Amino acid sequence: MRFMHISDVHLGVKPDQGRAWSERRTQDIWDSFAEVIAVAARKKIEYLFITGDLFHAQPLKRELKEVGRLFEQIPQTKIFLIAGNHDYLQPKSYYLSYPWPDNVYFFPKEEVEAIDFPKDNITVYGLSYWHREIRERLYDEVRPANGKRINLFLAHGGDEKHIPCNPTTFVNNGFDYTMMGHIHKGGQLIPGKVTMAGALEPTDCNDFGPHGYWMGELEKGHCVLQFFPIQKCQYCVETFPVEQKTTGREVLEWARNLIQESEPYQLFRIQLKGYADPDMEFGLERIEALEQVLDVTCDILPNYDYEKLKEEHQNTLVEAYITSMQEMEQTNITKKALEYGVSALLGHQICR
Repeated sequence: MRFMHISDVHLGVKPDQGRAWSERRTQDIWDSFAEVIAVAARKKIEYLFITGDLFHAQPLKRELKEVGRLFEQIPQTKIFLIAGNHDYLQPKSYYLSYPWPDNVYFFPKEEVEAIDFPKDNITVYGLSYWHREIRERLYDEVRPANGKRINLFLAHGGDEKHIPCNPTTFVNNGFDYTMMGHIHKGGQLIPGKVTMAGALEPTDCNDFGPHGYWMGELEKGHCVLQFFPIQKCQYCVETFPVEQKTTGREVLEWARNLIQESEPYQLFRIQLKGYADPDMEFGLERIEALEQVLDVTCDILPNYDYEKLKEEHQNTLVEAYITSMQEMEQTNITKKALEYGVSALLGHQICR
């Protein structure tokens, strides 16, 4: 059987609110989801599995209608859907009353259900969230009813607040293949046996690394799987190593060149790290104003000449503090304490 696996699409999310590109990012996520449906149609995918958080919150009627129309475009594909911790179910949720197309199989309960397809020799197990957090280990005791079937499990969570579980549990309990969601960084947790889909697109500036969908072929006891990236957006972290002679203009020019040489879909978090002249200003607001820059963080300390400082500040708290700290055993902690303490006493703030 040919299948696709996606998760954590978060339709309706508004990444980077307040930024010029925020509305575009919201539409990008919808467009990427539509691309998945188009690939399913083109590749004649038999099964599409969506393991939670299709929506960023309780879906609106119009959002469900948009998704429903997309699902209607691939009637040859059986689509399986569970609700995750973001789009968890409520008694009045439109999720429950929406008339899904005939090819959609939605798991409406907060207890594991099985949907059986004897002709395909496949059984799919799953459950939906009815709460934002579920701390019970709901997956641990679930075992396939018929070991001769190709038994698939759809799971969402894995941390202590969202159905804690160990990937090996699904294998030990007899499932042929488990598809998971919730963690936005994807990967094969157990090759050919358990896969965390990851987010289809990054939904905030901490979602680093590649995102996309999984596609593969599955038969009893064997799974071939491949990851396909979608790159409408990529969050990147770049670090500038600041030295004693580094100037604010040098950092600004570096940032401008970085953006000029980047791809249009890349958004940057800039880090400044190192030691600098205590009198230097770096103009962080000018860097943050650059297009494609999300924010700038600063981990810079003044590059002090402590002996010179003691001479300049004789018989003051600054001299006494430096002397007392130098008399201690020199570890990373005491060195940092000396640096931060002197900066505070002198009122130095490098990152400005």
